[in-house]
Amino acid sequence: MTNMNDFTNIASHAAAQSDRWLFVATLLVFGVFAVGVMRYFMRQHERLIDDHKQARDTYQNSLQGIVADQSAANAKLMVCLDNNTAVLEECRDELRFSRNERSRT
Repeated sequence: MTNMNDFTNIASHAAAQSDRWLFVATLLVFGVFAVGVMRYFMRQHERLIDDHKQARDTYQNSLQGIVADQSAANAKLMVCLDNNTAVLEECRDELRFSRNERSRT
């Protein structure tokens, strides 16, 4: 803050000199204000980028969890389908055997 007070004193001294110096002092004050505003928006932009990165990481982690759960469910489904196929093949074989026994008698 002492830096800002020094700048204010310099601007006041320059403003007391003449209109030309008043214009220069006004430009300097406006320049300092513009730099402050730009720094503020840059900090806000950096925070927004950090928040976006954090949200993206959270999303990716949850998406990886969902994909892992789906893979586990697909693996269980494959086992179930394999078991059902084996049972259906046994049923088919039993039906063929029964038909062959009936046709012989």
